[in-house]
Amino acid sequence: MRVIRYVKIFLVLAVGFWGLVGVVGNLSHVSEVYDTVRQVTSMSGVPEGVGPPWRTSNALIVWLGVATIILGKVAAVMGGVGGVAMWRNVNASASDFNRSKKWAIAGCGLAFGLLMFSFTIAAESTFFMFYNGQLGQAGALAFRFAGSFALVTLIVAQPEPD
Repeated sequence: MRVIRYVKIFLVLAVGFWGLVGVVGNLSHVSEVYDTVRQVTSMSGVPEGVGPPWRTSNALIVWLGVATIILGKVAAVMGGVGGVAMWRNVNASASDFNRSKKWAIAGCGLAFGLLMFSFTIAAESTFFMFYNGQLGQAGALAFRFAGSFALVTLIVAQPEPD
């Protein structure tokens, strides 16, 4: 059933396109990304005495946050590259098409994991109380993207019937 293969390819290419646009945007505005991550790690929106004691503007921690954000988008691009491999094998046997999905699954899965870790676990709920700051809507948006990427990963990972 070729139509299902085309749907999977479209989904993966969409994730890759998101990653490409995001990488270009983040790298062309890296100082703004840095400032945003610093605002989150310093917990500037959280009143003093509330929340965990590890507020920080340490440059190493901030750059690690910036790198995690950019790596999530690079992983999405890797998924898109996997979509190109899938396209090349769209008319191949089921086993060949299934093998061509490895980079798509890895890229989309890593994009999900990095978004989930960087925003939902590290920034928002566990470490830096992101939801109390002015950027709280960005966490919700990242969660929606992460959920979408997880769904794409699960759909694409389903084996093709012979």
